[in-house]
Amino acid sequence: MCNSFIVKNFRAFEEIKIPRLAKVNLFLGKNSVGKTALLEALYLHFHPNKIRAIQDILVKKDEHLSGDERSSVGSIVRHLFHNHQLSDFDREGIVFGEMTKQEKPVRNKLTKIKTAIDEDDDEVLEVAKSENKNYILLRGSFDDFDRRPRFMRERKLRDTETSGNLKFVYSSNSSSVDIVRMWDKISLTDKQDEVVKALQIIEPNLTGIKFVEQNHRFEGRVAKASIDGEIVPFKSMGDGINRILYIVLNMVNAQDGYLLIDEFENGLHYSVQEKVWKVIFSLAKNLNVQVFATTHSSDCIKAFGSQWERSEEKATMHRIDYKNKQHTAMPYEFSDLDDALSTNTEVR
Repeated sequence: MCNSFIVKNFRAFEEIKIPRLAKVNLFLGKNSVGKTALLEALYLHFHPNKIRAIQDILVKKDEHLSGDERSSVGSIVRHLFHNHQLSDFDREGIVFGEMTKQEKPVRNKLTKIKTAIDEDDDEVLEVAKSENKNYILLRGSFDDFDRRPRFMRERKLRDTETSGNLKFVYSSNSSSVDIVRMWDKISLTDKQDEVVKALQIIEPNLTGIKFVEQNHRFEGRVAKASIDGEIVPFKSMGDGINRILYIVLNMVNAQDGYLLIDEFENGLHYSVQEKVWKVIFSLAKNLNVQVFATTHSSDCIKAFGSQWERSEEKATMHRIDYKNKQHTAMPYEFSDLDDALSTNTEVR
């Protein structure tokens, strides 16, 4: 488990430190304060294939479209750096990692991304964690990212490594392809029952799920639910149950790993959020998944608090602030949240 985290020179963050993390962690804060960027930093740090993770993040935000079709890698990856500027070749660059009790970075637990000059005098992006180092030629075309041998030199890392048990639930709509793939991985296991139980939060009469081929005009499989003996397409059942399906499928596929959830409350009515958090806390314990989530919803915070009260040592809550050109992560104890809720004090 990641017990602390530091981010330097990434996105909006010049530096931010989070000295204590737990099994389930919730981050609050205003829009554009850096909550999603913090999840991205965690994703890059945990991912076994840093190059693939960089591509994932840039494509998800459409930042690979920020130039023309001849745009170089350097002109695109600069968006990951503080103030959208690549680090100078003699500067530190982006740093993620864990900290000591004195809030100093732990050297052997750091991810570093910086510009460098390689042994062939090429300008490269150097991506390193411990002894693993990868180099991307900054002059290469980002359109050729998947054809890496043309412009990337790898050391001690297999290109086939994927995110594995690291899952990122974005705030936007889920992919049908991802849902089918994750369902197939837990097919005929007890984890299917966990998914059905979670979905019954919204639809108590749901008894099962199956994925069926579409008709000849469409490709791929779609999710359908059995409700009182009737087969109903999931997409017709509303945003809430589809959001729960996506969150829980990601979680059961993240066993012994990490789950990142951006804007937890999206699509979820306030009345069901406490039950969803109950599922999250339970699965985090039973499947050994460390959870990091963001929100700007007071209903979500209150629902989180109802489960935090039952296991205070298993969770943390931080508010991300930006004042005087500095980011800070203000920690809350459960007693702080309880007092604030009882007096209607704003905590977001």
